[in-house]
Amino acid sequence: MLFSIIIPTYNRAHLISDTLNSVKNQSFTDFELIIVDDGSTDNTRIVVENYISNNQLKNWHFYSKINGERGAARNFGLNKAIGKWITFLDSDDLFYPNHLYLASNFISKHKDVNVFHSAYEFRNQKNELIRKVVYPHNDNLNQAILNGNVFSCFGMFLKSDVFNELCFEENRNLSGSEDWLLWLKVSARYKIYFQSQISGCMVQHDERSVLNFIDDQLLSRTNLLVAQLNHDEFFFNKYGRTVIRKIHGHMFTYSALHLLLSSNKSKAIKLFFKGLRLSPSELLKIRTLAFLKYLFFR
Repeated sequence: MLFSIIIPTYNRAHLISDTLNSVKNQSFTDFELIIVDDGSTDNTRIVVENYISNNQLKNWHFYSKINGERGAARNFGLNKAIGKWITFLDSDDLFYPNHLYLASNFISKHKDVNVFHSAYEFRNQKNELIRKVVYPHNDNLNQAILNGNVFSCFGMFLKSDVFNELCFEENRNLSGSEDWLLWLKVSARYKIYFQSQISGCMVQHDERSVLNFIDDQLLSRTNLLVAQLNHDEFFFNKYGRTVIRKIHGHMFTYSALHLLLSSNKSKAIKLFFKGLRLSPSELLKIRTLAFLKYLFFR
């Protein structure tokens, strides 16, 4: 089996069929699909099991577990996977039909690759293009990931051997940044390659968990991520304390913007300046313009 696709899902019965269709319609078929229901309270099990049965799909596997958040669900899937390469798909996003075909071609042309990312875009539920993800012009994704999570989980392909050492952090308080933390750790160990042809999309809708924040959780997530990096020997030895301070500052300004959007103005301002003290380069980022826009003109 060349690919193992892992889909964690939670209460997405009304959305997951489109995601499953996008996997079923792949032109490249040497893959298994592992769907992990992370304790859903809707009829996700019925929808998925009926889909697999009605379409007589081989190498499609459904598992259900007690809710433990996305990191735990992905790790559960990893423990079941038998593919040489692992990739992930959230249960509200879509592969285009050439997604795995392009990935297999990329692998055949780059024999030394252990990790690569495949380009994607954002669309709304009407299939209208919102934006394409912008990547660094020099294709240096190892450097780009230090400046923010340009990847998400969509489009990441990793050899299964990578997970002999690494996995997603399962601490529930880190949910929302558990993927960035893993890519940061990966970046300290492997060169991250880039497949530049867009082959899928993240679907923007009001239910996306990344759009929902609680103030204290943002700060807790920041502190946990920084603590993990400080204790990761590979990351600390390669990038040092200065880079970790920049990541810390980035997380603070990120949190500050979302606090501002949730109308917690005074706390947002304090956190934003705290981020600038840790990493003055945050002042030059587009996020600062967004922060000032919402601060003075909202």
